[in-house]
Amino acid sequence: MTAESQDDGPKLQQQQNHNYVQLVYRMAADLTYMVRMHEQNPQGPSEELRQDHWNNAPAVDGYNERNEAREWSSDKPRDYANPPPLPSGHHLRFDPNVQINAPDWRPTLSLSKVFPAGAAPDTVPLVTREIIRRPGDPVLLLEERYEVQGAFPRSFFVVMAHRGINHSFIFDFPEHPWFQDLSGLRRVGTMGDGRVVVVVFASYGINVNALSILQSAYTTIREENTNEIWELHLKPSRDKSNIFGYLCKHSDMKRIIREQQEGMLKLRRLPLVLDLDDTLVRLVGNEVGRYVPESALHLCRDRVRELRDGRKVVLTERVYEFLDWAQKFFEISVCSLGDQNYVDMVVAVLDPTRTRIRGIYYSARQEYEYIFKSHDPRRPSKDLLALYAFCALKEPGVGAGFSLPLIVDDLTHMWPSEQHDNIIVVKERRGAPVWTVGLFPVVQNVLQFVHAEFFRLYDAWCVTEGNPGGNGARREPPSAVQIYKEYLRGALRDQIAGERMPGV
Repeated sequence: MTAESQDDGPKLQQQQNHNYVQLVYRMAADLTYMVRMHEQNPQGPSEELRQDHWNNAPAVDGYNERNEAREWSSDKPRDYANPPPLPSGHHLRFDPNVQINAPDWRPTLSLSKVFPAGAAPDTVPLVTREIIRRPGDPVLLLEERYEVQGAFPRSFFVVMAHRGINHSFIFDFPEHPWFQDLSGLRRVGTMGDGRVVVVVFASYGINVNALSILQSAYTTIREENTNEIWELHLKPSRDKSNIFGYLCKHSDMKRIIREQQEGMLKLRRLPLVLDLDDTLVRLVGNEVGRYVPESALHLCRDRVRELRDGRKVVLTERVYEFLDWAQKFFEISVCSLGDQNYVDMVVAVLDPTRTRIRGIYYSARQEYEYIFKSHDPRRPSKDLLALYAFCALKEPGVGAGFSLPLIVDDLTHMWPSEQHDNIIVVKERRGAPVWTVGLFPVVQNVLQFVHAEFFRLYDAWCVTEGNPGGNGARREPPSAVQIYKEYLRGALRDQIAGERMPGV
């Protein structure tokens, strides 16, 4: 026996043990289901049904684990995970005071509204692994089928994380293209039958400083004896082996999202997203591409900083001064196509005291890599919806849609076209001996004008809303993006007239 095969022995035994554990879980779930079926139908299912049910379960040797995701090597559909439905009208009860067996709830999700017909099965069974009950949880009716209605941005999970909402359900990760896309793009989908909401999140966790969030889908769930709607948000684990389900009252979710927006306005701040690479910093390197060469560092030594991993970046001129000014008027978030670790390291250099950048540290790397390998690699990977859940709100009022956030970036094509109006496009300064971007005076002046004009209009709008009787006239809610566009029109008009706007 070779040394290599000796080393593989314990690994093989461990894998086999894991496979048998999984098989036992499956058999226990199936046995529980058959007991419940017998309770509903004492005559028992037909012999044909029993044989079909057990024959479709693959042997333990057919199981393998690849890339930390559960996959069956058998080509047969996993029908054993989706047995015939219980008689109509049967509901399980999610009750914090009553023990419930997790495998008893085997809901099926319909994807007919969100997935192309014929591309793959339009239904997905969920296998429940664990149900966690806590004092104060509602009594919910767990049904057998839910309809996925659409997708929500991953920013919805930020809201839940801020409120300390813990998961109540653990499911197996469904092996379906729609869920792979949901996870890869970190979006949120919506499922519902009009009564109960189950929301599915596809993201990768949160750290204290950078909420690296996901996408989600949701469906509706009924609370017993009430018309209250609850949402069950489903978040895939990092290795995509499980989905964690988080319960949140539908009305609470909308209120919390509004509070995120209103909290900024009460502090007289607007949301501002700053790109990192080639806007605030540029990496040092001798590779082909957008790098500052090592040979040029002697020209900008006061702007060179070393990251924790040993790489170096060059800061744009007066970046600290700009951030110190901007944080007084804006809640600053940052974004980058670099991975989350890179984003965290750059923020540590830009804001070592954590007083300047108080918003989200947004890495779009996962989305970028997923899209690059997808059928449409030109799709934008950055999205305001990933940062601000209130951008998804459609009700008329302040902050509806994308009307509040501004973006400072050197590229527009990384953002969806409907968000291009939000972008203040910056460019490397011409004639500079080493790369830099001029944040003063133009960018500062634009931001200052937008902030001052927005809150002037906002104060007037609040007075009108508080006294709707007044003279009968109602003001439109102010829009930071509209004010920015008016500023640009004025700048162009004055240049045509031979004048110059301040800072232009």
